[in-house]
Formats: sequence, C-alpha cells, structure tokens
Amino acid sequence: MDPRALAHLDVAALSDDEFVERAYLTLLRRPVDDEARSRARTRLADGTLSRAAILAQLTASDEFARLRALDEAIAAASAGGPRRGLTAPPGDERAIEIPWALGRARGARRVLDAGSAFAEPAYLAALLTLGADELVAVDLARVDVPGLHAVVADLRDLPFEDGSFDLALCISTIEHVGFDNSVYGIDAKRDDDGITRALGELRRVLSADGRLVVTVPTGAREEHGWFVQLEPEEWRTRFAAAGFDTADEETYALGPEGWASAEDVAGARYGEQRAGAVLCAELRPARADGSRPAGGQPGR
Repeated sequence: MDPRALAHLDVAALSDDEFVERAYLTLLRRPVDDEARSRARTRLADGTLSRAAILAQLTASDEFARLRALDEAIAAASAGGPRRGLTAPPGDERAIEIPWALGRARGARRVLDAGSAFAEPAYLAALLTLGADELVAVDLARVDVPGLHAVVADLRDLPFEDGSFDLALCISTIEHVGFDNSVYGIDAKRDDDGITRALGELRRVLSADGRLVVTVPTGAREEHGWFVQLEPEEWRTRFAAAGFDTADEETYALGPEGWASAEDVAGARYGEQRAGAVLCAELRPARADGSRPAGGQPGR
C-alpha cells in the first residue's frame, strides 16, 4: 500500500479524542486540558473544525512559539560548547538562560541541578542527555523525573559532602532563596542572608576544579517579595564574597525585537512574569594564589 494512503488510514482510525490528545502531546508536549478537548470534540462533530485546522491552530499558538524557541535554543546548545551572543524572540528569559547554561555543561561527570522542581520540562529532558555519571536534582519540592536522583533539601543547607560535584547548575533560582516561596506552595523561612548562604553551600559542594553556572534577573535593584533582582555589580560582589571567581559572564536584555547580549542593562525592570535583563555567569571556586580560573577574563 502507498505509505501516504497508509498514513491517512492510520490517522482516520483514531477517534476524535485520540487525535486531539496525540496532537497536544506531539506539538505542545502536554496533555490536552478538559476545556480544549470538549471544545474540539464539539466542533469536530458538527464539522466546523477539521483535524488539520487543529494542528494549524496549535502551531500558530503562543505556547507553541515559546516551545519552539526553547527547542531551537537547546538544540543549538547541544551541538557545541559554550556560546555567547545568543538571541531569542520576545518572551521570557528561559530561551537565553537555558542554552547559555547547557552549552557549558558538557563533560561534567557529577552534576547538581539546583531548583529543579519548577524548571522547564525541556530543560530537565536536556539534562538527561548530558551523559553525566551522576545527576542530582535538589529543591524544596520534589521533582519526579526518571533518570534524575531527586533530593528534597534547602540550598542553604545541602546534604552533600564537600567537593561532591564537578558542576552545579542554578537557573533562575538563587534569587528566590530566603524570600516568600508561598507562590510555589512552599513554606520556607524568610532569610535576608539566604542568597549568601546558598552560594556558600554551592561553593562547598563543588570540587576544587568545579564550576557553578548561574543565571539571575538583573537591572535595577527590585524586591518582589518572592525574589530579588540585583544590579549586575551587586551580583558580582555576592559571587566573590561566596568564594567564587568569574570564568565567563554575559548580560542580556529584552528589547522590542527580542533578547540580545547587552553590556548596559542598568535600569532594566522586571515585567509581568519575565525579566527585562539577565546575568549569566560561569563561576569557579576562588584560588588561594589569586590566579584566574580557566577560561580567561570574565566577559562583561
């Protein structure tokens, strides 16, 4: 039989509910919600919507556009090493932070991801492709992803031995430590020194040649209750105070055309559920002799 005809027959054999469920899982990578399923079922039954139209609507949605941006960014990061001068379409900062971090994660054998419970599913899936011998996810809430060893713990008091990891990843997480986490359904003690303590713990559990890749919102100093945004120089001061040297660093800003590398992010404000600028940094434990970590001058 003609493979094209067979494909049509295979799709035709699906019930409307099965087709809609498969479309959502394939294109948006999530189960269809009850309201969308009911609406599609009704319109498919009365002939006001076709199956092809459902696919067209899903691929034209903002949700698909965001997923595509993440997918393309992760694919580019997976194809090579560290990348600078990234760009991303207008949207939230994950399309910059995730590839910047993943591009610096290859080759690590013992990896700790801090703040995994509310991370992007695409990011967690990408972590599993790193080929690490040990991959640990730590957060105040439990994350359940096959292949990740989940540990429920506070970043201010990590239950790991000194020097346990070669690489720690902390994507858009450190700025929340010590602040109101009730938005995530977590009751954590308020702590004005939370960020400093968490950075110190991450420093402690890294090997002497280990690395911390961290991304944070930056720009104008703002406290939002559930997180804080600091100016770039204040972030740098906090990293250094925790015992880190900067091996690489880059700031990005969101403009009308999307995200791009930017040296001057002063005054950037945090918008509705998205940053206006981010600082991405690769940090290494400071050396007693004052020499710079491998990687050269920090990029600013």
